[in-house]
Amino acid sequence: MRGLKILAGIGIIVLLVLFFRDSAKYIISANPLFFIGSIICYELLNVLLAYRIYHVLESMGKKAKFSDVLRAHLAGMIAGDFTPGRAGYFSVPVFAKAYGIDSKAVMGVILSSQAVEMVVKVFGASIGIVYLLGLNELYLVAVPFLMSSLAVVYLWTDIPPNLERLKMVRKYARETKRNALFILSISLTGWIVVGAQWYLIFLSLGLKVSFFQAMVLQPLGTLLMFAPLTPGGMGLFESGSGFMVSLVTGSISAGIAHSILVRASTVLADLPGISEFKKESRDIRLRELSS
Repeated sequence: MRGLKILAGIGIIVLLVLFFRDSAKYIISANPLFFIGSIICYELLNVLLAYRIYHVLESMGKKAKFSDVLRAHLAGMIAGDFTPGRAGYFSVPVFAKAYGIDSKAVMGVILSSQAVEMVVKVFGASIGIVYLLGLNELYLVAVPFLMSSLAVVYLWTDIPPNLERLKMVRKYARETKRNALFILSISLTGWIVVGAQWYLIFLSLGLKVSFFQAMVLQPLGTLLMFAPLTPGGMGLFESGSGFMVSLVTGSISAGIAHSILVRASTVLADLPGISEFKKESRDIRLRELSS
């Protein structure tokens, strides 16, 4: 089933390129230096997210080496790139346990961090919606803050609905409140770093898009990677993000080229994590995780 979903995602991307052939021309003519810069930006994000896990574990009295946490994080990231809804990232505790790190504590940190990440994504995506729709009414500036506040209230309290998928996220979010400001600071910094990744790819394609525009487009586009229909939203991200970017660039071919390069730079930055899959001590548990 997973193989079919990967093929479906790749098929959508191929059809997009065939239908909008100019997107291939954009990709071929892309400036490699700016593209390499985008990979470095996403790698910096990986370091930040791994450090977040490491720091919160330390604050909980759980000892771990940062290098081991980084390896486990990268393995989870590459797994997320090829699993529906990026659920593969939740395999990080499996890899961390092989280094003697408390896997339950790691999962707790990841879930609580995801809670704060959700707030940042809601905030950023709502800004993107307001911006793309061209809404100029001043009161609409409050929309992102209202949506983010509702997300915080929901995640940190017991108010209904108590969705099964978010039950554990809400539990650990409440248990790690003392680290909330640190987690939030990493999330906001990560937003800037990934915004820079998107901006550098715009530059590599020679598109006149400002850093601010890259910042507001990125959270909205990234949400499409969490679509559970294909691995990492493959194909769905490229089509949706391509259309969204075209609203700024005026060219859907340029938008599709941008989304494909975002995907490529993300996977290339996560690629070092694949070495963790070669270690036999993880094989059985990973098979259980994916079954």
